[in-house]
Amino acid sequence: MSFLVRVPATTANLGPGFDCLGLALNIWNEVEINVEGDQLLMEIQGMGSKILPTTSENAILRAMLVYAKLNHKPLPAGLRIKCTNCIPLGSGLGSSAAAAVAGILAATAVLGLKQDIEAQLFCASQLEGHPDNVAPCLLGGLVASLMQDEKIITQKLGIAPFNLILIHPNFNFPTQLARAALPNKILLSDAVFNASHLVFVVEALRSGDLGLLNSAMQDRIHQPYRLPLIPGSDAVITAAQKAGAVTVLSGAGPSLLVFSPDRSLNKKISLEMQSAFQQAGLSSEVFFPEVSLKGAAVTSV
Repeated sequence: MSFLVRVPATTANLGPGFDCLGLALNIWNEVEINVEGDQLLMEIQGMGSKILPTTSENAILRAMLVYAKLNHKPLPAGLRIKCTNCIPLGSGLGSSAAAAVAGILAATAVLGLKQDIEAQLFCASQLEGHPDNVAPCLLGGLVASLMQDEKIITQKLGIAPFNLILIHPNFNFPTQLARAALPNKILLSDAVFNASHLVFVVEALRSGDLGLLNSAMQDRIHQPYRLPLIPGSDAVITAAQKAGAVTVLSGAGPSLLVFSPDRSLNKKISLEMQSAFQQAGLSSEVFFPEVSLKGAAVTSV
């Protein structure tokens, strides 16, 4: 038996939507699984090929083992797995969520389990700690999510076809460090600020209103604490704003997601942003993704 699992990158938070809003992007990781032989063989190509483990410590394999255990079934002894990764690691683009989802879908396939989105969402969210990345990874598009009474509640939302730029600086900013930068308490006024702005972010994303998005895409809960830790981020955001673009931290960072006013300006904006990072001593990589309305999928091959 052979299967192909495809999982998209995701960008979470989207300004005021801290830990509850995420968007799938058409940057994909692929995992080919062959059930054969009597041992585990794993190969990794692309992003992380030199540093990711190919043993049971691998995040995909851990997710497979967890989901198999939840369903009271052992994984086959013989598995040949080939990973082709296009999602940068530690980038704020949901690479760990993609690995969790890929492993859960792979286990579902090789064990012949019935597709159970609710169970898959819950398991992936438990592995990740929250559902903001795994929900759009599984479902595609723009997704609001929350954890309540041991259950994951999700809602797909409308999303217009924006022109997007994604800039990923060569800067090590682990999620643990990004989490540690956050305060233990926030002011009531900051909570109200985020809640009110989030309503308008959702509407601006639905309608494609870049002007409204520019007004609404503000945050007082995570970005003020994380952006100062990323060298050059202020200058990069300013460079994009001068061109009429709206810029937001992607997930916990260090990548930045840019909503461009016009596709013809994308190259100019990206070069100016790269220049700003360069002046701060960082090289960077630019992507021009589109929103993926489709989420993760597994097919027989």
